[in-house]
Formats: sequence, structure tokens, C-alpha cells
Amino acid sequence: MRHTFPMRRSKLLVAIVVVAVIGVVALALHLRVKLRCAGFAGPGVTAAELPPGQPDAGELRIAHFNLRNFPLDERPPSANLGFSRRTNICDMEDVLAGLGAQVMGFVEVCDTRRFPPILRRAGGERPMRILFSQGGGDGGQHLAVAWDGDAFELVEGPVEIDAVVVKPGLRPALAVRLRSRLDSKLDFTVVEVHLDSGRDDLQHRLDQVRLLANWLKAWFELTGDPDLILQGDFNTMGGRHVSAEDELQQVDAILAEVGLDRLDNATGCSQYREGPGGFEGVFRSSLLDLVYLSGLQATGPARSWLHCERQQCGDLISRAGEEDGTFFDVSDHCPVTFEVRMGEE
Repeated sequence: MRHTFPMRRSKLLVAIVVVAVIGVVALALHLRVKLRCAGFAGPGVTAAELPPGQPDAGELRIAHFNLRNFPLDERPPSANLGFSRRTNICDMEDVLAGLGAQVMGFVEVCDTRRFPPILRRAGGERPMRILFSQGGGDGGQHLAVAWDGDAFELVEGPVEIDAVVVKPGLRPALAVRLRSRLDSKLDFTVVEVHLDSGRDDLQHRLDQVRLLANWLKAWFELTGDPDLILQGDFNTMGGRHVSAEDELQQVDAILAEVGLDRLDNATGCSQYREGPGGFEGVFRSSLLDLVYLSGLQATGPARSWLHCERQQCGDLISRAGEEDGTFFDVSDHCPVTFEVRMGEE
């Protein structure tokens, strides 16, 4: 007589192990989602604070976004405030998807391995491509240019612009040249920048802009193509005895010499920072993220979204129990978008 009990027990044990493994995996995935989507209760990212719909036919939407040392995880600067700056990955995906941009530039990408999957998920059916700068300065803050692979193909790049590294620890600029897959006559260069920061570093920033202008002039001569988008975090915060507006005018004048004009920002700001009272929960706006165009026609001004749109650049109050969901969960900077006309010289 054959005894089947050991075989049955073996099969039962295997089944139990399989079920246990599946349960552990499911729990791990659940915890992973909970952790990467952890944030403050509240509205988070809403459609009202993002661009409406898709760009019109014949228009190309472009975005720039400072991702605040992605992926950031900081303790609260003050025990009394109750908040911490932490990247909520789900909110970040919602923002990137909601921008509806076919070309995007980023700065402060500290983890170049984790960011591409987030961008791909946000792109949905669009195959998003992305290139990073090798250099990221002392903070490992890499720059990036991304695009919809169905709409554009890479012509040249990434080109690291080391000329703007005027002192050790600064970041290079990054250039990528793209061509439309629908209209081979449409190609252009995207240059993403992240200049020196601080009111004591005004002269370094102006030196960077002058060296960048020289590089752009040489690039125009090399490619024979004036179509170019220069965008990024210019950190135009002024200096000692120099206002932010005065610095902005100097930057405009330098870049105008090589044929670039700044696109107005209809919102009026692109970033929030702690006010003069320190960690009191009151944040003030500034315009640090700029867009300059050459050879391309914008169909309207640039706009900043999320908390910049919500507050209309007025003071942002974010205290314990009333924390701002996108300022702390996504970035202190706001994404900036604009549209240019396609297929016309």
C-alpha cells in the first residue's frame, strides 16, 4: 500500500510557502506605495493648479522644473512647525503628467537612477526620453532634458557646457538638440542652466551669463540654426546694493547681445522661500526660473503652476496643521510652462 501523506504534506508546504511569498510581496508593494506617496493630508496636486488640457494644434508645450534635490527627505527645520520637506513621488508623477509638455528641462536631479521611471509613468503612452548632465556640482544636482520620443528625435547631445563652471562646485549647463519626427524642418536646441546661488554670488552669476552668451554665439555659428530655448534656474536674487530686478535687467542685456529675448512670466514668480522672520511658517515668492528664446515664436507668456498659481505670488502661509501640500511634498520651485508655434520660421 502506497503512503501519499508525505507527498501531500510536501505539496501543502509548497502551497503555503507560495502564498506566504505572494503575501510578503504584496505587503512590500503596499508599503512601498505608502512610503513613496507619504505626504500631508489635503488637496495636494489639483488640476486647477496645472496647465489646462493639451496645447493647441501647431503648438509645442515646453516646461522647466527645479525638482528641489530630488528625491529630498529632510527633517522639519523647527520642531514647532510640524512639516518636513519630502518628495512625494505620487504627487511628483501627477505634476509631470499634468504639465502636458512634450519637451521638459529639469535641475536638481540628485538621483538620476530613480527619476526616469517616474517620468516614464507620468508620460503614460508617450515614450519619454531623458538625458542628464554628468556634472552636478558639489551637491550632485544634475541637469536634464526630456522629450516625447514619438514627437522628437535626438540630433545632438548631451553637450556639457563647462564654461559656466566659474568656480569649483558649480554645475555645468546642458544642451540637447532635437528634431521633430513630423516635420524634419523643425529642429531646435534646448539649453538648461542652474546658476550660482546667493546674494554674495551676484558677480559669479553675471560671469556665468557672459560665458554662456559666448558659448551660445559659437553654437549658433556651428549649427547655423538660431532656434534655441534657454531656460532654467538663474537664481536672480540680486546682491549687495543690487536688487533682483536690476540683476534681471543685466542678464537680459547680456543675452540680448546674442539674440535671445526673455519670455514674460504672467504669474510673476517661480519659487517660494522663508520670509525674513526665519522659520515662522511665512514664505515669500521670487522669480528665479527664466525662459529666453531665439528664432522661435511663443504664443503667449510663460506661467508658473502649483503654489505659485494658487497664491498668485502672494505670501504662502504653511504652519503646523495647515501645511502646504505641494510646497513641501513636491518642490519649493514651481514648474514653468510655455508654448511655441511649430512649423513657422
